[in-house]
Amino acid sequence: MNDEEVWSGHYPDKKIPGSAEPLEGKCGAKVTSKELKELGITRYCIKTAGMGTDHLGEGTCKWHLGATLKHTKTAVRKQMNKELRALSERLGQPDPIGPPEVEAWMLASKMKQWSLILEEKLVELNGILEVTDKAGVEHTRALIEIIERAWERYQGALEFMMKYDLRKRVIELEEHQANLVGAAFMAIILSQDLKLSESQIEMARNMFAKSLNELGGDLEPSWMRDIIDGDIVG
Repeated sequence: MNDEEVWSGHYPDKKIPGSAEPLEGKCGAKVTSKELKELGITRYCIKTAGMGTDHLGEGTCKWHLGATLKHTKTAVRKQMNKELRALSERLGQPDPIGPPEVEAWMLASKMKQWSLILEEKLVELNGILEVTDKAGVEHTRALIEIIERAWERYQGALEFMMKYDLRKRVIELEEHQANLVGAAFMAIILSQDLKLSESQIEMARNMFAKSLNELGGDLEPSWMRDIIDGDIVG
């Protein structure tokens, strides 16, 4: 016999309380009942998660200590995790791994972006001084702790970049890439197969130089434009 059948045999006119397993979006605390205890049945509260508390939608309900400070902290932490997972999606899909110097710059850019997103979230709480309920206070406190950690890591990344002069190394990488393009072009026009005259070679060089000047920023690799647009380090 299952729990429902056992219950029905003893209390045919009374509906068995709760659910057999904790349900998504419900309180989920174990139902305390003399009848259930005598029958050896375990059931779980099916009231809306956080009902009667400051954290509706998360954690246990008011009747299962959901309004206490301990349960409020736990529920708020879970809410924060859900919100942060949603916020992290705004960072987008990572690009394929490139040169280490570039990756370090791009990582710092992501860290700065993440910090700004967290700061926007903090503004949505309308300031610490305006928050009075326990859930709001814990929510704000948890977010501030995360922002402080993000700032510390971002600062560490900036110190790393300054220590190893990554800005210079990234610029050198860009110059090296441009030199490779130039070398490839010169190898083509100087090829014996083309049999270009000295005047034709000189004309090709001038045309190539003019085209490079006209291209300007469009010639930069996409990762270099991202770094400049990010304005990570002045």
